[in-house]
Amino acid sequence: MNTVVKVQKNKNITLPLWLMRLFGVEAGDFLRIERTKNSVVLKPAKLVDPSQSYFWTKEWQKREREVDEEIRKGRVRKAISVEDLIRDLKA
Repeated sequence: MNTVVKVQKNKNITLPLWLMRLFGVEAGDFLRIERTKNSVVLKPAKLVDPSQSYFWTKEWQKREREVDEEIRKGRVRKAISVEDLIRDLKA
């Protein structure tokens, strides 16, 4: 598909919704700009340390939200020592 967009006075462009959906780009995401001989190429860019990328997966973030909800509901316990923790886990 071929789409023309206009460069605004503030130098912004608006990406078409179909393009954003196709490449999984959302507001606030970063795009890498590459220049070829005759064109400009935009590529989705993730600014995350590769060793930490697991944390930002959809599945991990889903589990993080579940844990936050458990904490919000008060479904947590504190252990003073490792022995207390193990005892509590066995109960």
